[in-house]
Amino acid sequence: MGNHEDAESGIKFEREYNQICGKMLQEEREKRGISREELARGILSKTALGHMETGRIGWTKLPGDTLMHRMGVGTDYFEVVASAEELDRWRRREDICLLLPARPGEAVGKLREYRHAYGKREPLEEQFLCKAEALLALLDWRRDGEEADAARLSDMARRAVHCTVPEGWERGMEDLWLAPSELEAVLLEAAARMVRGREEEAWELWQAVRRYPKAHHWRERVEALIAPQTAMLGIWLSLQGRRGIGQPVFAFAREALEMLRRNNSHSYLLPLLELMGRMRPRDGGEAAYLEQAAEFREAFRRLYEWFGYPGYRIWQGISVDNTREIGVVLRMLRKCEGKSRARAIHDEEGIIVTERQLEKIEKGVHKPSYENYQRLMRQYGKCGGWKTAMVEADSVEVLELRQQISTLIRLCEWDRVWIEIERFRRKVDAAYPRVRQELLFWEALMKWKKEGALEEALETLFQALHCTVPPEEGRDLKWWVFEREESIIASNIASVYRRLGRLEEAGKWFDTVMFSLEQQRGRTGIAHSGYGILMDGYDNYLDDRGCLKTAVKMNEETICNCLKWPLIDSVASMLYRYAWNSYEIASKEPKLFDVLRPKWNNAFRLCQSLVRFRYDYHFEEFLQAREDKFLQ
Repeated sequence: MGNHEDAESGIKFEREYNQICGKMLQEEREKRGISREELARGILSKTALGHMETGRIGWTKLPGDTLMHRMGVGTDYFEVVASAEELDRWRRREDICLLLPARPGEAVGKLREYRHAYGKREPLEEQFLCKAEALLALLDWRRDGEEADAARLSDMARRAVHCTVPEGWERGMEDLWLAPSELEAVLLEAAARMVRGREEEAWELWQAVRRYPKAHHWRERVEALIAPQTAMLGIWLSLQGRRGIGQPVFAFAREALEMLRRNNSHSYLLPLLELMGRMRPRDGGEAAYLEQAAEFREAFRRLYEWFGYPGYRIWQGISVDNTREIGVVLRMLRKCEGKSRARAIHDEEGIIVTERQLEKIEKGVHKPSYENYQRLMRQYGKCGGWKTAMVEADSVEVLELRQQISTLIRLCEWDRVWIEIERFRRKVDAAYPRVRQELLFWEALMKWKKEGALEEALETLFQALHCTVPPEEGRDLKWWVFEREESIIASNIASVYRRLGRLEEAGKWFDTVMFSLEQQRGRTGIAHSGYGILMDGYDNYLDDRGCLKTAVKMNEETICNCLKWPLIDSVASMLYRYAWNSYEIASKEPKLFDVLRPKWNNAFRLCQSLVRFRYDYHFEEFLQAREDKFLQ
């Protein structure tokens, strides 16, 4: 993000970018009438929360995101930096997630390793470990059904809750501010009560969690982080107890599935669909819905099996696809500026750090102070870092409107796009670089997608990019740390060059963004957001160059990467591209027809199911017109 003043108006932006996350957190907290002590309880001190809100300290990923989640506000609107250790810890937790529940023995080993490696842990970390251990105890009870296992599960579940939730929470849970990750611990406590024979208490806790998000006015994007688990427990309690699966349980399971569909999420999707398969319909409407759910169940089973992805896994409360490592950011931006370490350690105030210290910071061995980090960033034309929303805005509502416009553009609903953009303009200050960038980007997409004016679209895309990215002259831009919007704009620049037949320039831009994103994924192994857009365009570029076999290999790799995210927006388009590329290879090499036909047939059918899952009617019509080709 560039620290650029508007050249024409000379506007000086007084707002510090690093304060935006904290400012929004404070506004949301005050709007709800929550004290700092209430919101911070169990996670950090109210003094630390105050410093976070005012920007005096940096945004720390795990507690920061969880505080927003406690208010029902999604954090995928924000891009932040984190230390190497924060991301290493996330990666270790993710390895545990991928092992549970299918490989409990290996998960136990990873849990022990985590506790041994990090003797000092935040309350939320400890809660994650306790939840994983309680889940293992539940698996033991399901296998053995012994009283000793039930008692062990009960102790573990209660310990998980109390990591961040005070004693006596059962008597007033509705007055507490809890995140989805904390409500998961409450669900485990409900399961523990069930296995101890306290069925009515288990149902009471289930009802409390089911009602919690709406009672606290959560946005659906956050409610979807707990609804599937709640629905799964409701079905499980019904199967374990005397009640049977009643209408309220079925209704909530359906509601949870619909949340996942509307948000393009596969978090806990397969286990939810598997449990829904054990329901027995009471009427025709339920039967039809369960039949469709069964179709999704089989599709996702095949998808996960094909790409070796664990459909049964647990998920962390936070995602890191918009998070970057401090050391990598500093190293890449220094290289982009063409500076040696010796030149980068000075500013107008003097020496920031020693050359040796900067080397350690860039390698992730040492964490800079918040002040030194800001000073280093200014050396590279950045201000404060990424502690900011996707668009400079005064409210979460504006960010949600931005998301809605992006969705409408994807669906080509141009009349509604124009109406919502005008609403957006009235709510923002177009002088801010990211706001101006977003408006120019939407303008470019309409010129391209709606009007077909490619040259004009290309010019406008460059204007949008340079709102926050310095011009390329004198810089090796592949070292620029492309943020989500920047990577999407740069990928579209490459795609327009391709459509214009200027393949050499297209390849340069695709390779530039690819290199940048690959540099940034080192600690976590997670491709950053914007990756799906890049790879969709890159596939077309490879096709134009006649590299169909390379494209198929890339399709498979991209799907594997996209399945690692809770949101799977790009998977359907990649499956279609895989089918198309495989078909084209067979057309050129008939001897491969019988080998490849089952593959493109499977990819096309899976694509159809995923398109129906996400209610993408425009894409569904596109696929229907091509059934004869791919399903012959």
